[in-house]
Amino acid sequence: MLRFLLLLVVVAGAAYFTNPKPGAYEAKARETLQAAAPQDLENLDIGGAIGNSAAQLIEGEYENFYLASRYSAPSAQQPRAQCYGAFTLVSCNAVARN
Repeated sequence: MLRFLLLLVVVAGAAYFTNPKPGAYEAKARETLQAAAPQDLENLDIGGAIGNSAAQLIEGEYENFYLASRYSAPSAQQPRAQCYGAFTLVSCNAVARN
Protein backbone atom coordinates (compact mmCIF):
# COMPACT_ATOMS: atom_id res chain seq x y z
CA MET A 1 0.00 0.00 0.00
CA LEU A 2 2.82 2.38 0.83
CA ARG A 3 4.51 1.60 -2.49
CA PHE A 4 1.30 2.38 -4.33
CA LEU A 5 1.01 5.76 -2.57
CA LEU A 6 4.64 6.54 -3.33
CA LEU A 7 4.11 5.64 -6.99
CA LEU A 8 1.00 7.82 -7.09
CA VAL A 9 2.93 10.79 -5.65
CA VAL A 10 5.74 10.32 -8.18
CA VAL A 11 3.31 10.15 -11.12
CA ALA A 12 1.39 13.21 -9.87
CA GLY A 13 4.67 15.12 -9.47
CA ALA A 14 5.73 14.19 -12.99
CA ALA A 15 2.34 15.27 -14.36
CA TYR A 16 2.58 18.61 -12.55
CA PHE A 17 6.06 19.44 -13.86
CA THR A 18 5.39 18.25 -17.43
CA ASN A 19 2.01 19.94 -17.88
CA PRO A 20 2.04 21.59 -21.36
CA LYS A 21 2.30 25.38 -21.52
CA PRO A 22 -0.04 27.61 -23.63
CA GLY A 23 2.45 27.84 -26.51
CA ALA A 24 2.23 24.11 -27.18
CA TYR A 25 -1.54 24.35 -27.40
CA GLU A 26 -1.60 27.36 -29.70
CA ALA A 27 0.46 25.63 -32.39
CA LYS A 28 -1.56 22.40 -32.21
CA ALA A 29 -4.91 24.26 -32.22
CA ARG A 30 -3.83 26.29 -35.26
CA GLU A 31 -2.94 23.05 -37.10
CA THR A 32 -6.34 21.57 -36.22
CA LEU A 33 -8.19 24.66 -37.42
CA GLN A 34 -6.22 24.74 -40.67
CA ALA A 35 -7.03 21.05 -41.27
CA ALA A 36 -10.75 21.72 -40.69
CA ALA A 37 -10.90 24.70 -43.07
CA PRO A 38 -10.97 22.68 -46.35
CA GLN A 39 -13.78 20.50 -44.98
CA ASP A 40 -15.84 23.61 -44.22
CA LEU A 41 -15.30 24.91 -47.74
CA GLU A 42 -16.21 21.54 -49.30
CA ASN A 43 -19.48 21.52 -47.35
CA LEU A 44 -20.14 25.14 -48.36
CA ASP A 45 -20.04 26.15 -44.70
CA ILE A 46 -18.88 29.72 -45.23
CA GLY A 47 -19.61 30.63 -41.61
CA GLY A 48 -17.46 27.75 -40.40
CA ALA A 49 -14.60 28.75 -42.70
CA ILE A 50 -14.77 32.36 -41.50
CA GLY A 51 -15.01 31.21 -37.86
CA ASN A 52 -11.96 28.97 -38.23
CA SER A 53 -9.99 31.80 -39.85
CA ALA A 54 -10.95 34.19 -37.06
CA ALA A 55 -10.15 31.60 -34.39
CA GLN A 56 -6.63 31.24 -35.79
CA LEU A 57 -6.02 34.96 -35.25
CA ILE A 58 -7.44 35.18 -31.73
CA GLU A 59 -5.66 33.78 -28.70
CA GLY A 60 -7.49 30.95 -26.98
CA GLU A 61 -8.39 30.28 -23.37
CA TYR A 62 -5.90 28.22 -21.34
CA GLU A 63 -7.10 26.41 -18.20
CA ASN A 64 -4.59 24.79 -15.87
CA PHE A 65 -5.79 21.90 -13.70
CA TYR A 66 -2.27 21.34 -12.24
CA LEU A 67 -1.97 17.71 -13.45
CA ALA A 68 -3.53 18.34 -16.85
CA SER A 69 -4.74 21.35 -18.81
CA ARG A 70 -7.24 22.42 -21.47
CA TYR A 71 -7.09 24.98 -24.25
CA SER A 72 -10.09 26.28 -26.18
CA ALA A 73 -9.79 28.44 -29.28
CA PRO A 74 -11.09 31.12 -29.51
CA SER A 75 -12.97 30.80 -26.16
CA ALA A 76 -14.31 28.16 -23.81
CA GLN A 77 -17.90 29.31 -24.37
CA GLN A 78 -17.83 28.81 -28.16
CA PRO A 79 -14.74 26.78 -29.08
CA ARG A 80 -13.74 25.95 -32.65
CA ALA A 81 -10.91 23.72 -31.40
CA GLN A 82 -10.70 21.95 -28.04
CA CYS A 83 -7.31 20.70 -26.80
CA TYR A 84 -6.33 18.62 -23.79
CA GLY A 85 -2.85 17.89 -22.54
CA ALA A 86 -0.80 16.12 -19.88
CA PHE A 87 2.79 14.84 -19.62
CA THR A 88 3.88 17.22 -22.46
CA LEU A 89 1.39 15.56 -24.86
CA VAL A 90 -1.28 17.70 -26.53
CA SER A 91 -4.36 16.41 -28.36
CA CYS A 92 -6.70 18.74 -30.28
CA ASN A 93 -10.04 18.16 -31.98
CA ALA A 94 -12.17 20.44 -34.12
CA VAL A 95 -15.55 21.07 -32.50
CA ALA A 96 -18.57 20.29 -34.68
CA ARG A 97 -20.75 23.32 -35.31
CA ASN A 98 -24.52 23.17 -35.78
